[in-house]
Amino acid sequence: MQLLILILVAIISYVLGVFGFSQIVGSLQNIRSRGVGLTIFTVCLWCAILVIAAILVHRFFYPQRIGYYIVTVISLVQVLAYGKIS
Repeated sequence: MQLLILILVAIISYVLGVFGFSQIVGSLQNIRSRGVGLTIFTVCLWCAILVIAAILVHRFFYPQRIGYYIVTVISLVQVLAYGKIS
């Protein structure tokens, strides 16, 4: 059962990480066309979502927290490697 929970936490954190970090990186890359206000809103929103997910993992799935962090870092590295950071 613990393995199933770990897999579910990993899948959900990977999806959240890829979407969240992609939105953050994309917003920062297009700050001139999007405007400062919308960029700040997007970055704050996705940072809040990622922090809330981390808090929920710590609160309800504490034994799987290491898996959450590993998969989140993997998704961040993938987004940074794929995106053309300028």
